[in-house]
Amino acid sequence: MNYKVPLALVLISVSLYYFLSPASPLSDTQLTEHLNDKVVLICGASSGIGEELAYQLAAHGAKLVLVARSQDKLDKVRVELLDRGTIAGNVMTISFDFSDVSGSKKVVDQTLEKFGALDYLVSNHATMAAGPILALPDLHTTDYIENIFRVNLFSHIELAIHALPHLEKRKGHMFFTSSILGEVPWYMASIYTSTKHAMNGFFYSLQQELLARDSPASLTVGIFGLIRTKEVDSQFPDKTPFYDWTIGSLEGCARVMMEAFVTRSQTVTFHKLAGVTYRALWYFVPRFYHDDMIEMTKPFLYSPEE
Repeated sequence: MNYKVPLALVLISVSLYYFLSPASPLSDTQLTEHLNDKVVLICGASSGIGEELAYQLAAHGAKLVLVARSQDKLDKVRVELLDRGTIAGNVMTISFDFSDVSGSKKVVDQTLEKFGALDYLVSNHATMAAGPILALPDLHTTDYIENIFRVNLFSHIELAIHALPHLEKRKGHMFFTSSILGEVPWYMASIYTSTKHAMNGFFYSLQQELLARDSPASLTVGIFGLIRTKEVDSQFPDKTPFYDWTIGSLEGCARVMMEAFVTRSQTVTFHKLAGVTYRALWYFVPRFYHDDMIEMTKPFLYSPEE
C-alpha cells in the first residue's frame, strides 16, 4: 500500500491545527482578575493534575474545595497551600470515594455549606484500568467493570447534574477531564478507553443542550494525552515506548485548564501536538494503531512464552 497520501494528510492536519490555533491571550494579571475570590470545586485533587491546578488557582486568589479518596494526601496538599500563603479559610478538603455515585451530591452540598456559592467545577477524578482484557481474567468481572464506569463516567454525570443549578446562578463553568483515549483506541486499557469515549459522548451532547436552553453556564471537555505526573513516570520507566514529545508538562496542563475557565472553550487538547498527531494517525493511517503500536507495546505486556 502506498502511504504517501495518508502521511501527507497527517502532516497537513497537524501543521494546520498546531500552527494556526491561537495562543492563549491571557496574562497572569487577567487570570487573577477573573479567578480571585471564585469558588472552585476540584475532584481528584490529591495528586497529579488536580493538585497542580489547586496550587495555581490558589496563587490567583481562588477559594478551593479539594476532593479525593485519601484524606492523608489531601492534608499534604492543604499544608503545601498554606505554606505558599493561602488563607486557611479559603481551603476545604473532602475525603470521598466516587464509586459511591449517588453520594456525589454531598460534595456539591458541602461546597455550598462552606462558601455559599460555586463558580467552577473541575471533574478530574478517574481510576485506571490497565492491561489487555483478554490476557487478564481479573478484568472480566462485572463488579470490576461497573466500578470503573461508576468512577470514570457516572459520578461525573451526577456532579454535573447537581452542580449545574448553582453554576447557572453564578454564570459558572465546568471542566471535565477526558483523554485522547476517548477518541482513539488502545488495547492496553480497553475498559478505561471505553469510559472516556462514553464521557466525551455525554459531555459534548450536554454542551449542545446547554446552548439549546441558553444556559448561562458552560463546560469544557479536556482531551489530555500523557501528562508528566509521578504516576506516569512510575508506570513508564526506562523501557517506555513513548518519547518526550508525546508527554505534556503538569504545569502547562493546569494553566490550560485555568484559561478555559475564562475563554469557555468547548474543548482543549493538551498537549496539542501529540493530541492532534494521534487523531490524524487514527483517521488517515489506522495501520499505526492496528499494527505499529501493537508491535511497539506488545513486548511490555506479553512474555515470549505467551
